[in-house]
Amino acid sequence: MSRAHERRQGGFTVVETVISLALVGLVVTKLALVMDEARRAHQQESLAMALEDQAMELIDRISFALVGAARQKLTPDMEAPFPAAEIHYQVSTGVEDGQSVWSAPEVIGLADEGSIYWAENQGEADERLVVWANTVSQMLQDELVNGVDDNGNDLADELGLAFVLDARSVTIRLSLERTADDGKKIQVSKETTVTCRN
Repeated sequence: MSRAHERRQGGFTVVETVISLALVGLVVTKLALVMDEARRAHQQESLAMALEDQAMELIDRISFALVGAARQKLTPDMEAPFPAAEIHYQVSTGVEDGQSVWSAPEVIGLADEGSIYWAENQGEADERLVVWANTVSQMLQDELVNGVDDNGNDLADELGLAFVLDARSVTIRLSLERTADDGKKIQVSKETTVTCRN
């Protein structure tokens, strides 16, 4: 056997080493891209689940607050196709001498910065104000400011929190939104109708 033949069998050439390193580099790069995509998908799914839970909690909280209200004490009296971003109400606290006793005036609304708030005696010296959430989207999901019903619910230009009154009931629509690390906006919407008991 010649020395040249022995050298070729003794190990990899420089070209073979460079090609194998390039292939390993491609595999590692592809693996990193797949893992990054999986991380982003997991984050988006986690955000969506957290928003879903928060939206359900908020819808329940708003519903519970309004179910004891009297329909004639709900304002503004906006009926479809005109939604309102806040609702004023009073809740019956009982009966005294045959007359209903009403709570202090309360309001649930959407603040400019995307917060849902509850207030009692709004604008008065003894005002109480609590922010319930700060992840409300500017507009309801799939809705644009254009005077048209973009999301097919017979209402136009709904904000992220919208109330519509009808006979003895209130329809509540809510969209929450957060932005993932990659800049993608995650939105969740909920809707329910509450019938006023009083």
